[in-house]
Amino acid sequence: MRAIGGRGSSAMNTNVISVSRQVGSAGEEVAYAIARKLDFRVVDYQVIQEAAQDAGVSPETVSEAEHTPSLTTRILEALARNPSMPVATWADPLPLAQSPLSTSADYRKSVEDAIRAVAEQGRCVIVGHAAQVILKNRLDTLRVFITGSPQYRMRRIMSGMSVDEKTALKTVERTDSERAEYFRRFYEAGWLTPCTYDLCLSTDHLNPDQAADIIVYTASLR
Repeated sequence: MRAIGGRGSSAMNTNVISVSRQVGSAGEEVAYAIARKLDFRVVDYQVIQEAAQDAGVSPETVSEAEHTPSLTTRILEALARNPSMPVATWADPLPLAQSPLSTSADYRKSVEDAIRAVAEQGRCVIVGHAAQVILKNRLDTLRVFITGSPQYRMRRIMSGMSVDEKTALKTVERTDSERAEYFRRFYEAGWLTPCTYDLCLSTDHLNPDQAADIIVYTASLR
């Protein structure tokens, strides 16, 4: 949980923005740009840490075992921001629905409780962790999905991971399939279904700052 300086908006009724994203869509950069503009906190790693503490498991073990969509995206986008990082630091994720920890009802409840607690505090951008489903009944929450066409996402992955087109496309296809199956199986929700979100944005022709401006404006209308 990290504070990021910015302008803020006192007239806004939106206290929470959940950001879900497809791998290679630059969704994490968008989340941080939103937080900077609104002076909101970004909540990502903290959710894993709190759930790990509740479950009596180290955050490192949780990160390795959970293999959530947000973990995959964090690694890829960290590589994109730092091309000098060796490709070996990126670990190929196991299928979500086959991970013992992510399929644990107790663990998922810990994550859900942590998400709700953070939302109660307000003024935060929550990245990943099914927040769009967990917080769907909160009127003060704007649920955002960051997407992009496979070609644009593939190019970002190729650049960030220094891999060939075939590997990048495989990453796009596999992670999309795994995430859709995970949400269908455990949340009975359509991860790629537009009505799961209040706003869906493609970053094919928007940079993270431009996408964040649209999201901040949308939040101000609520």
